[in-house]
Amino acid sequence: MIHHHIINDRFGNRTIALTYCAMCRSVIPFDVSDIGPLFVGSFKDANMIVADRRTKTFFQQATFNSIIGRLHPHALAMIPFQILPWAVVKRLDPLPQVCRVEQRDFREFELPIPGVWRKIVASEATPGLPSRLRDKSFPARTRVVGVIDPIAKPQVVYVKRDLMEGGVVWNKALNAFLVAVGDSVNGFKGTVAGKPIELALNKADGTLSDAASGTVWDARGKFKGGPLNSDLQMVAISDEYWFSWRAFHPGSQLVRVQ
Repeated sequence: MIHHHIINDRFGNRTIALTYCAMCRSVIPFDVSDIGPLFVGSFKDANMIVADRRTKTFFQQATFNSIIGRLHPHALAMIPFQILPWAVVKRLDPLPQVCRVEQRDFREFELPIPGVWRKIVASEATPGLPSRLRDKSFPARTRVVGVIDPIAKPQVVYVKRDLMEGGVVWNKALNAFLVAVGDSVNGFKGTVAGKPIELALNKADGTLSDAASGTVWDARGKFKGGPLNSDLQMVAISDEYWFSWRAFHPGSQLVRVQ
């Protein structure tokens, strides 16, 4: 994703555009079955602009909303998604279909002028977003996890370091769990089949379990065994930088884990 920014693919009769903004570090997949594949159109407020090939309508990746074009006003449909470490994914049963990767795919991202990108991300610079418009409560590239699921009104955001230290964090107001595995965080609702759960993480294999019923799910929330014979429900989140989250979600509330 680092080197392509957008990957378009088909799954059955659906067309999916997986997008990645290197400046914001935000990964967002969109269902574009109705408009067709996307391409990188421009750059605005330090976030990528995507456009569809058929109508040339331009969208802000971070907000999903159109800016200009034949379809404007229009919003892209985000697909809830999960990010997991490969060490956890390869233990899943059945193993999901994964793309083939080669050594060259792991090379660092670079701009046409060597060394420039490394200097940018090592600084407080956010090209396209003036310093005077940034929230400086934290350094610009502080990693945060924001809840963008409709259950959060207003949206909430966590410092990712807090979640990594907590392992499993319950947000009582949202009745949702945020689960940190490796360098990834995923969200799940706090009820299964209408029953409340107390989610715990088995760090040895990445599985999840309910302390009360003993029901077990894999790292994706897929049912593995126990009395609650249902999958966990995902909660949509975004793992990105503080500067971009605050720029595009100004009304969100910061939650610190004690």
